[in-house]
Amino acid sequence: MKNNRFALSFAALATLSASLASFPAMAWDNLTVFGDSLSDGGNIGRFTYDGGQYPIYDEVLAERLGQNLQRSTLGGSNYAQGGAVAIPALDPALNTQDQLAAYLRSTDGRADSNGLYIHWVGANDIAAAVTNPLTAIETIDTSAAAAASQVKTLLDAGAGAVIVPTTPQLGETPFMIQTVLRVLGPVSDAAMVAAFQSLDSISTTDTASRNQAVQNAFTQAAAQVSDVPAVRDALAEQLYNAWQELSELATTLSTQFNQQEESGLAAIKGNIVRVDIAGLLNEVIASPGQYGLTNTIGMACPVGTSADECASSTPGFSSAQDYLFADRLHPSPAVHAMIADYIQSILDAPAQVAALSQSPLMMARDMHNTLDGHLQQQRHKPADAGEFTVFGGYAGQHVDYQGDAWSDGDANTANLTLGIGYQLTDNWQTGVLFSNTNQRQEPSSNFDYRLRGNLVALYSQLTLLEQGWINADLHYADLDFDDIERDIKIGPASRTEQGNTGGKLLGMRVQTGWDLPLGTHITTGPVASYALDYGRVGGYREQSNNSTSMRYSDQTTHSQIGSLGWRIDSKEWLINPWAQVSYNHQFGDTDSTVTAGLQSTSTSFARTVEARDKNWLDVAVGANVPLGEKVNAFAGVSTVGGNSDYHQVTWNVGVNATF
Repeated sequence: MKNNRFALSFAALATLSASLASFPAMAWDNLTVFGDSLSDGGNIGRFTYDGGQYPIYDEVLAERLGQNLQRSTLGGSNYAQGGAVAIPALDPALNTQDQLAAYLRSTDGRADSNGLYIHWVGANDIAAAVTNPLTAIETIDTSAAAAASQVKTLLDAGAGAVIVPTTPQLGETPFMIQTVLRVLGPVSDAAMVAAFQSLDSISTTDTASRNQAVQNAFTQAAAQVSDVPAVRDALAEQLYNAWQELSELATTLSTQFNQQEESGLAAIKGNIVRVDIAGLLNEVIASPGQYGLTNTIGMACPVGTSADECASSTPGFSSAQDYLFADRLHPSPAVHAMIADYIQSILDAPAQVAALSQSPLMMARDMHNTLDGHLQQQRHKPADAGEFTVFGGYAGQHVDYQGDAWSDGDANTANLTLGIGYQLTDNWQTGVLFSNTNQRQEPSSNFDYRLRGNLVALYSQLTLLEQGWINADLHYADLDFDDIERDIKIGPASRTEQGNTGGKLLGMRVQTGWDLPLGTHITTGPVASYALDYGRVGGYREQSNNSTSMRYSDQTTHSQIGSLGWRIDSKEWLINPWAQVSYNHQFGDTDSTVTAGLQSTSTSFARTVEARDKNWLDVAVGANVPLGEKVNAFAGVSTVGGNSDYHQVTWNVGVNATF
């Protein structure tokens, strides 16, 4: 059975991804859900076929949080009910207002500041409005305002973040075809069966083929009224035109509800994760093959059977196609899995983008490696007062990230540094340098970018009593983040959102050490350093107009790193090796916070990536090689140990000359 195999594969993938790609620390402690049949885990029913076998979207998200989402009737945190509306005026028994009130009663009026919430309602309100055109706009406006007000109530009670999906376009559902066919009266049941036998049997590869499928279905329905071709065809055309008008009305009301709710949400402060399910499903309908679907207007369940009572073993169940819809209104298990993937891609995005703030510090390290090679050589063979030195070097790094699912990739950097120094006195040199970087960063398997930047620095080094030394630099960099790519998986489909932005880095570093002689050629002694960097990454917008396209806030980084170590140097040999071990501690910010939202909404939410390892060990070795009386080469390599977040290897080669 083709459809079952497809849904089963999605369930397996959802389970696998739950175990491998769970939300990292500093995410949310739990998930609480309010809504209608799209989110109901069993309070009224599970509204997808084989509901006891396959998870619905919110259960997939909960499992990725490490939670087991249970319905509220069993004491769980899923309060959603099939048939629920936003306000008691439309249904006193089933509404999200009462769901929310029941939850807050159980928590003494407080929501969890570390909790994630879903509030998704509106489909049944729109259906009620469609059947009462005279009051439709009033119904929509009242329900949408109530939905937004309930989200505000949650946030005012302290909720950490609230996911608020847009309501799908009711006009795109099989419900519209059923509504039109009911006007046929006594033959409507036979007409409906004939119409859906036609709809369920064919592929709808795009919008045009979908519309043609509907026309064919109405022709089959009209044949139940008359077998006279002219009469049949005229009736089929009338039914098709009525379907178009009713679908347009439902789509207009759905859009009105989403816009009115958006307007209410925009006035609310707090973490609102607006997700555009309506936009996503429109994209799926336009190109279903990308998402593993072959039919976007028929339904797997037989006519008259609700998805909560439907199984693949139900007589009349169709496995002829891979369906978007399980029944007249509700998505199939495969589509629930897609919705979960889509929502998680939005939740993950700001945490992925937070990786941009780390790469400027790598640029500064590459520059410092070249500068240190030059300064170390100058300490043992300084220029004379009044002489100039020029130097240049090529440095790079390779980093293997070893963190959570957002930090399991790697990075490579390449850096060219050129500088000129002037020897003010026999023991004091000062100078200026220019550095250019080109980095390829892939912090995770689904996020990568390039950093290109130019850095200028002023530096100075002073030797004291022939054994002590101190140097300092002040640096500034202008940064370009190019080809930022966020890869997204929605079921079997892949898409990439792209963007570009700029940034700045301002920093300084002070180093000092004392050389204790061990004979003529070897010195050893302690070293210490302190580096302070302030970085800024500009906010940006992704370039597409897809349902996944997002915008991001500025990011700032405040890094303070202190280091203590021990060094061994050699001099006056043909090759002068050195080695250094240092312990490093990060005093500054280690959390990264980014605020983000879909481009289609003015709401936003913040994600904070937890603190990285604050302590690590650097082990470095290198050598200085005299190439003549005035020219010297230098090289070094280092590695990081004792850091749980990444493994890093850096290297540099360079040359300097005195004149």
